[in-house]
Amino acid sequence: MVNKIALVKHPIIPFHLKQLFGKMPTTDIHMHIGGSTPKPLIKTFMKENGVREDEIPNLMQLVKHRYESTTEIARAYDIVPRHVSTPSQFHRATIGIIKEAAKDNVKIAEPRTSILNKGGKPLEIVEAVEDGIREGTTWVKKNFNYDMKVYLGILAQRLGTPEESLKTAKLAVEFAERPGSMIHSFDLAGDESRCSIEEHEEAIRYIKKYGPEHDIGLTIHAGERKTSGEISGVESIRKAIEYGADRLAHVLMLMHDDELRKYVIENRIPVETPPWGNAQTGAIDNFSEHPIGDWLDEGMNCNLVTDNRFMSGINQKLQMAQLWTNGLITKWEQFKQLTTNGIKAAFISQEEKEIILAAALKEFTELESRFDETISSYLS
Repeated sequence: MVNKIALVKHPIIPFHLKQLFGKMPTTDIHMHIGGSTPKPLIKTFMKENGVREDEIPNLMQLVKHRYESTTEIARAYDIVPRHVSTPSQFHRATIGIIKEAAKDNVKIAEPRTSILNKGGKPLEIVEAVEDGIREGTTWVKKNFNYDMKVYLGILAQRLGTPEESLKTAKLAVEFAERPGSMIHSFDLAGDESRCSIEEHEEAIRYIKKYGPEHDIGLTIHAGERKTSGEISGVESIRKAIEYGADRLAHVLMLMHDDELRKYVIENRIPVETPPWGNAQTGAIDNFSEHPIGDWLDEGMNCNLVTDNRFMSGINQKLQMAQLWTNGLITKWEQFKQLTTNGIKAAFISQEEKEIILAAALKEFTELESRFDETISSYLS
């Protein structure tokens, strides 16, 4: 049962601190399109997909502030995100996600999605998302006056067959060969409690062999739960590292293996960390128990991600407020570090990273001057 989650939808924090969190440059390099599509669009897509209007409220009730069981979680994620299906829906969803990210002052975003078994051919889905990225980033430039860097991650589902994950890997590489491709990431994701990473080794090996020449980086979800199919969550993390993951997602089970955690820290392996989602889905019992603050103290290369903006009802401003309210991160330098880590971990060119990092550091300096008293009072 998920019954100990200390989540407050709107944490009460000092006004000027809330302002500061709202203006900080951030990154979000782990956003599942299906789970991050804004609520109004999900409702629209449900209608387009034949759901009766009087049924929509019942389906939307599956999406909760917190879930009381893993069964509730599985049901919600199985029913709601799948309504992002057709190329048109992926196009609009991508634009909507980028607009929401702009409210968080996100400098680099990585929306990701599976491309098999959708309401269009795989390439149609990819091109729809890429068109959405172009339109969305143009909107950000016009309305927020900055250049948001957005690229696409292709996702293979753990619960799919090994044949499907290998097919996805091959399509990711094939589609990345197109001129102007925005594919720069491949991710093995999904419920690992029922499926081991080892079942998808062939797909991972394929990406490691052919992905780099097309600038495709590899992320693996690992160690979110105590078990991963027939192996432990810790062993799942170890396997992900052995397979050559460029980034790791979740890896909560590092809490239980000091030696492996030390290895991740010493090798500066980027860790995509969604503390709100981890608590909401019961990966940890209580939000205040999340190790992100301790990990940063130890030198782990963590960056802050939302994972599923809509399904978790989260954004970066709210997540930072939650971290501060629960005493997980209370230092200004650590909040800055989450952003700089995210920039450095992005699957983009070194030149792009340096430009974005320099601009972000300039913004931080300006905020330090403007909010000097707030930082001294609450984040020292």
